[in-house]
Amino acid sequence: MEEKKRFQNQKLNSEDYEKTEEGAKALKSGGTLLGVAVLAVGVVKKYGPSLIKSLSKIRKI
Repeated sequence: MEEKKRFQNQKLNSEDYEKTEEGAKALKSGGTLLGVAVLAVGVVKKYGPSLIKSLSKIRKI
């Protein structure tokens, strides 16, 4: 039995290449945004309660 070729060499046309590049840029931007969001949540979780206490003490004065 002859094994079927599962993959074939294909040349990308300019539209396919542009779509690939746009997808890569979107993934990179999304990853950066997600990283910043995770970092911000971590900072708020760690320093948020003490910051709120400090602000409430300042308001009482």
